[in-house]
Amino acid sequence: MKIVTASANRLGNRASNQDRCLVEQLPGHALLAVADGMGGHDRGELAAQVTVDSLARRFRHQTLPIADPRRFLEQALHSAHLDVVDAGRSHHPPITPRTTCVVCLVRGDRTWWAHVGDSRLYLLRDGALLARTRDHTPVEELLQGGMLTEEELRTHPLRNSVSRCLGGPPRLPKISLGDATLRRGDTLLLCSDGLWSALPEPELVALCANGDLERHIERLADAAEAASYPNADNISAVALRWLDAGDRSVRGADSGPDRETPPAPARDPLAEAIDNIHRAMIEYASEMKK
Repeated sequence: MKIVTASANRLGNRASNQDRCLVEQLPGHALLAVADGMGGHDRGELAAQVTVDSLARRFRHQTLPIADPRRFLEQALHSAHLDVVDAGRSHHPPITPRTTCVVCLVRGDRTWWAHVGDSRLYLLRDGALLARTRDHTPVEELLQGGMLTEEELRTHPLRNSVSRCLGGPPRLPKISLGDATLRRGDTLLLCSDGLWSALPEPELVALCANGDLERHIERLADAAEAASYPNADNISAVALRWLDAGDRSVRGADSGPDRETPPAPARDPLAEAIDNIHRAMIEYASEMKK
């Protein structure tokens, strides 16, 4: 699989950086993620770091090729959620760190993504926006209902309110999923709200056009930081440009474009059992504290 990746991470005008980025590669596969720790709660940076560590660990231990990418991503985010909850409970005194997250898996000429909160994925083709994730926020619901424009969303008083996240109560969050077939030159951009909220969408898309990907991502971060100065949030972006599937054994494994992956054999029963035990222990501890 032939790809190019790039990333940028900026402190902005904040005292600490609560964003974390992830780029991992295995034969025929790539995993990208951005986690944005929620500053209104304790230790957002802990939640974000635990999340990317959890995702990387699960990815590295997968049997290749990953047979059911959608199931893998959903379970990986659920496992990361439990790890964040566990990290908070292990803190002295206990805390409830939270984070948003967007994660993307590329396998051959296919891509799948999952997210919770308002960290976004953009799929760009030929200098145009092909798809993007929809935020789990009250203002996104207003946008979808036609009561807000994209420009109004960027400055709305409730723009930082998030309805889903990793961490907090032990109950597993609902994960949103999407997928697409890639063409040569397609670009996947994952970013925190510190980037997308600072720039109009047409400018964001234009700054990530074809060319040197690393240079474009740095320009994108520079533009977002300048546009939101002196109140710039942490700014993070991870990008992947797809060139060729390379390994034909994983190319075209799904029937037809942009369709859900067919059911595949369940993952390792031992890993499933460990997750179930982990979740039960956290939920039991929660009940005992009531």
